Amino acid sequence: MKKLLSTLILSFVSLISLSAQELGYIQDPDGYTNLRIEPSGKSKIIGIITTGQEFQYQPSKSTNWWKVNFGFRTGYIHKSRISNLKEIQKEISSFYQEYYSTDKRNAELSETNSEKLFNLIEDYPLASLNAFCEQNKSVQEFLISEYESPVNDLIPLQVIYSRLISLKPTYPEKSKIAEAIKKASQDAIGVELKDIKAFVNKLPDYNRPDENPSISNEHFTSKLNGKRISYYLNNPKIDTYAKMFYQGQFAPSDDTLTLAFLDSVLTTNPQTRPFYLFIFNSVLPNADGALAESIGSDCRAYLEKYPCSFIALKSSAQYADNYQEWINYAAYEYFFEDAPFKTINKKIESLKPEVQVKCPKQVYELENIRKQLIEVVKKNRDN
Repeated sequence: MKKLLSTLILSFVSLISLSAQELGYIQDPDGYTNLRIEPSGKSKIIGIITTGQEFQYQPSKSTNWWKVNFGFRTGYIHKSRISNLKEIQKEISSFYQEYYSTDKRNAELSETNSEKLFNLIEDYPLASLNAFCEQNKSVQEFLISEYESPVNDLIPLQVIYSRLISLKPTYPEKSKIAEAIKKASQDAIGVELKDIKAFVNKLPDYNRPDENPSISNEHFTSKLNGKRISYYLNNPKIDTYAKMFYQGQFAPSDDTLTLAFLDSVLTTNPQTRPFYLFIFNSVLPNADGALAESIGSDCRAYLEKYPCSFIALKSSAQYADNYQEWINYAAYEYFFEDAPFKTINKKIESLKPEVQVKCPKQVYELENIRKQLIEVVKKNRDN
């Protein structure tokens, strides 16, 4: 009887805990908020949540740090950074009604409302979808027509579309809005949107950060290459799993998902390469096995493709600590050549002209890299 009573009490407590959780969005001008392991601004950051991503949170009257469940991680966020989804949903629903009732002959107001319509679904996709479902057929048809014809061709339709198709609900209304946005992109700018999700809710066990916290990302920054980190996290050209790794929502392994975004450190796109470089450098210290082999191949390729950028790692506050590791990994790749010393010397000589033109003050460091590559190969041969 006591055992049964204990079970019932635990179940009741669990139900109370579950019902106390609410859905929310972040409210932060930076476009992201840190998720911390403990309820303190000084505790370790285990991930970030960006604008447009909903999460569960548990309000509390006893603390300003509220418990949050987001994706595969549980942590804490200061309550000042949290907005309630249901309250936002009510505001959006009211806006839909007002927009529908507005005099369509007022061009200036119509343009303002159109921009707001897209801003809302970009920043609050689930709340916007839920509010849309609450409308009658006439209002829904009107909104769909507006989604099909944005007045501004600078609206990030791919970002909006990716966030929308990432939502868990499978309402038919979600498909209607998604198709309208696809049509808008095709008609307005002649671009067919890609079915790229902004977040993936299911991962193999070896990629789950809650199962593998020791290899999840621990390096975060507010800016990269002069741009806010949110610029990269909202860039549709950057791999979704790379973004999830940065957010603390993906654990790297020697699998195709990981290797695909690590190889992107070699991209020729100067707008996305800084992010991939940061991600690559974050994975590098904990790599082993087949993943380490791939890391080594990319380190060598990065040196050979971007020698000045490779050398710049040494003087960078973000990368200097791992600079020797980059050289060591590259050396391991040369080690397996039939004539490693000859290959190293030949490659360094071939890089000199580019270094002399693009970063002439670093010719000496290129020679230093040559010496270190040869030294590492020699040590491994002796062993």
